[in-house]
Amino acid sequence: MTDLEASMLDRAWAVLTPPRVQEFSSFPLEVVCGGEPCRVALDGTGARHLLVPAGEEAVAVDPRPAVLGLAIRKLRFEGPPVVYVDVSCTEADLFAEFDEIVTDVLEAVSGAQRPASAAIGAVTRWRRLFRSRLVRGLSYQAKVGLFAELSVLSALVAADAGFPVQAWRGPLNEPHDFEAPACCLEVKGLSAGSDGVVIHGLEQLNTHDGRRLELVMLRVVEDPEGRRLGDLVADLRDVVSSRVDLRSRLSAAGWSEQPDRPDVDTFSIEEVFRLEVGAGTPRLVPSSLVTGSLPYGVGDLDYRIDLAPLLSLTVGASLAEIAEEAVR
Repeated sequence: MTDLEASMLDRAWAVLTPPRVQEFSSFPLEVVCGGEPCRVALDGTGARHLLVPAGEEAVAVDPRPAVLGLAIRKLRFEGPPVVYVDVSCTEADLFAEFDEIVTDVLEAVSGAQRPASAAIGAVTRWRRLFRSRLVRGLSYQAKVGLFAELSVLSALVAADAGFPVQAWRGPLNEPHDFEAPACCLEVKGLSAGSDGVVIHGLEQLNTHDGRRLELVMLRVVEDPEGRRLGDLVADLRDVVSSRVDLRSRLSAAGWSEQPDRPDVDTFSIEEVFRLEVGAGTPRLVPSSLVTGSLPYGVGDLDYRIDLAPLLSLTVGASLAEIAEEAVR
């Protein structure tokens, strides 16, 4: 979350108390859909809710119990009754993660022509993510990618003890993995046999706000003398400025400690490559398309870039060097 979004939600939850008579106590947010503000709310049990105005949209949801609840409700607050998409979380231990989901949903509905559908779509993606990770755990490639991102986070914290874990954006499915003070970093973990990288969406290799974007590729190899993901996490817990933020990001990334299923995969970083993304980088960005956006009906785009042309543009570097420059 940005500082503004975090402060908005912190302020909202701070002033809300569980209602004694009404169904909800609510706090209007700055995101407006169809003339009505989105709201965060508490019910009588203290469960947290995000209420997105549905307007005239005819939408339906899966009402079955889940970590993230979904319902359609008609509620009255300061005017006539309004139909809302109600996104809820009843587990206090997950409220930090719920704030991240609230932020993601608000970003999805902001400016959307069908905000209720956008909200349901965003929550459905989170539900699918939680369900698949609870059932399967992280895939091997996901472990490689997370090992790479945690290695970069460790280097950034070593370079600046106050580096905020909130600047690690990758687990939130945002375009760039890290929004560091001096630049953005997109991190790709390469397994031993990787001959390309997969890019997610038109924005992953796009710059924003005039900031430099660096693509950092780490060759992550199996190493009996290497480290497990849990080892990196344990080290980070001792040095990060916020353990709560670290736990939230790890949860969003699909990692959790599972004492009954010890992780046997150990890795080390064999090579580090960096390149500043620019006009000469093989990539697809909005300016690559005639209309500047994907055609109507195309929601997502993943594409693969061969490693050879990328490596021809890279320079060797250490993680310490990359981190030092990123936090200046």
